[in-house]
Amino acid sequence: MAQILFVKTPGGGQRSVQIVRSWLDASGRSVYLHTSGRYAHKDGSPLKSRDELGIIGDRVQREMALSWWSRVGEAESKKFYADLETLQAAAAGDFQEAPADLGELDRVMYTRRAAKKPTAATSAPKTWREWFAQRPDWWGQAKRVDFADYTYQLAETMAPEDARTPSGEPSAAAQTAETAAPAAGF
Repeated sequence: MAQILFVKTPGGGQRSVQIVRSWLDASGRSVYLHTSGRYAHKDGSPLKSRDELGIIGDRVQREMALSWWSRVGEAESKKFYADLETLQAAAAGDFQEAPADLGELDRVMYTRRAAKKPTAATSAPKTWREWFAQRPDWWGQAKRVDFADYTYQLAETMAPEDARTPSGEPSAAAQTAETAAPAAGF
């Protein structure tokens, strides 16, 4: 007789699953035999590897599970996790970042200039929080980004000729950099 269990769904609800048998070990790993004949996790997602079936203690039941894995389970698992990886990559956008970089990217500063006015003043370097509700996916990864309304440039890569006063004239720092630049003598 099958046991009906309830699992949480990503939307916050619940759904029922029917389980014939389950195996658990002391580390918290578990394998469930669903009424459909699949060996999977409680929520129905496929096992990641054949090794997960190693927690089945009974030799006959383990051999049946390994036979199922070689016939159906391995192909199902590879397809499921490849599709999942593709979805996660698409959700991440063009640029992907490691969670360890989050603090560093939050400290990156960009300058901003009105795009339609080439003589417009460049703002002081600022973090993303001062201009956006959420950090753009390009923040900290692109040196320069041009949009219809503004151009954003990474503060460390700003060339002296890009630093202009409100009147459109090069700033004092840009003029100093131009006069102090050595002549190219290659």
